[in-house]
Amino acid sequence: MLQLELSELFSFNHLFDFQSITLMKELATLIAATFVSTALTTFAAPVQADSPSASIVKPINDLGYGTFSGRVQLLAMYRDFEDTAAGDYGDATTLGVVLNYQSPEFSGFDVGAAYNYAFTLEDGNNTDLLHNDDINVINEAWARYNFEAFDLEGTQAMIGRQINNGEVFRKDDYRQKARALEAAQFTTTDISDLALTIGHAIELSNWMDSTSTSGVDRWDFNDFGDVFGTDYDTDGVTWVEAIYTGVEKWEIALFNACAWDVTNLIGTRIQYNFSDDATLTGYYRHEGDIGKAESRNSDAYGLSYSQKVGQFTLEPGYFGVHGSKLRFQETTTGINHPLGASMIIYANQFNGGAQTAYFKVTTKVNKTVLYALYNYTWQDNADYDAQELNFVAKHPITDRLTASFKGAFGHRDGNSGNGDTTATDARLFLTYMF
Repeated sequence: MLQLELSELFSFNHLFDFQSITLMKELATLIAATFVSTALTTFAAPVQADSPSASIVKPINDLGYGTFSGRVQLLAMYRDFEDTAAGDYGDATTLGVVLNYQSPEFSGFDVGAAYNYAFTLEDGNNTDLLHNDDINVINEAWARYNFEAFDLEGTQAMIGRQINNGEVFRKDDYRQKARALEAAQFTTTDISDLALTIGHAIELSNWMDSTSTSGVDRWDFNDFGDVFGTDYDTDGVTWVEAIYTGVEKWEIALFNACAWDVTNLIGTRIQYNFSDDATLTGYYRHEGDIGKAESRNSDAYGLSYSQKVGQFTLEPGYFGVHGSKLRFQETTTGINHPLGASMIIYANQFNGGAQTAYFKVTTKVNKTVLYALYNYTWQDNADYDAQELNFVAKHPITDRLTASFKGAFGHRDGNSGNGDTTATDARLFLTYMF
């Protein structure tokens, strides 16, 4: 019954016909022209973090009817993969707009919405490889109740389309939109030293702008059967997360997610802080089939150590998967692990039999943030071992406009006489927040 009501209540995409799509293209182009002209006139000016510029929607927000905000983003992307079913190479440029709204609170209630739209400026004819294509979706549409009237300032209940960034589901805004859920959830931080989340999701909208093997658009809200690649619909995912910080220097996360008729996930993330500059983190995940799902079991183990040295933060680590390929991982629900940020996942780090050693480095040079992630993966169940290097540079042009470059290189070392293959990925982002 819950699934039927939520589906009917939040099926908004039919409201946007071809006329509204044309209007959104014109609006996106207009706003894009605004942020490009802003960049040209302020590029040489230093960023003033202590006195941010006013949003272009401030006059509307000052009326008191709620808070509007948004983003305009240009994404130019190129990929060259050897020996892939999607084709060896492709390029595409998209312009995307995100429009957000949050109402004032009334008697504990507030509502919010976010509309994501992106269209292709340049098409290199290989969407399945790039995952950078058109988007047209109401990514958020929620109602929330805050329990402040009961002296529970950290307790909320929310229903509708929403973004979750926890242990089970991750936001992962890697292209033109963030991953979102159609769900009901309850969260509280009013229990001493404990953050608790309980929820049930019936559909998921992924960050990938492409079509799945079952023929659905992954950016749209889809049944979890499509998300996990089964050939049948499911009753969604019920999950609970608890993060305990009541022991000095320790943070302990426990979580359980039941994807009905697919898999049951239980896991933990345990973090020990030696100091403000040094942290040791352990990971464990187990997935087992449930209901009418095919028989499969997975165990994932991980250990990492993070150390700040001068202006650098260094993190070596290990992550291994035994048994079957993980269901809950980066291309489906997201995963709260450094390897979840891999740009091309060319080493297939989440496959069964994959053992990965990785090294992450982050630093900041003046205003520019630099990030690198290298991993080497040994495959027990595949005919190759592989490595991948990711690099990100993000620079604020103004306090609202940023430019980012993201690049990745992957190499597979074929075993048993198989040939080696390589993959490259390059992305340029121009992002204006308002």
